[in-house]
Amino acid sequence: MGTRTITMYVSDLDQSEIPAGKVYQLSIRHPDGATQQLDISEKNYRALKLQSAGKTLKKRGRRPGSTAKATKAASTPPARRRRQNTTRPATA
Repeated sequence: MGTRTITMYVSDLDQSEIPAGKVYQLSIRHPDGATQQLDISEKNYRALKLQSAGKTLKKRGRRPGSTAKATKAASTPPARRRRQNTTRPATA
């Protein structure tokens, strides 16, 4: 018998259920260093007028799986090219 995990999002502002693809997550950093994360709905996001507030952070770091490709490439030596059969001129 298998188990199934169901993830349900509930807005932290009005306690309403939010569909899976419509969740906005806000991270708030307090002066003491603590971080608080809020899940809000699109309706709350628009009501708070957060579209133009703050700045959008870009994702940082490596993409998942990129290190596996890099280590594989680093562990195999590059292929060496063979020289063509050329005759050297005779020296006197």
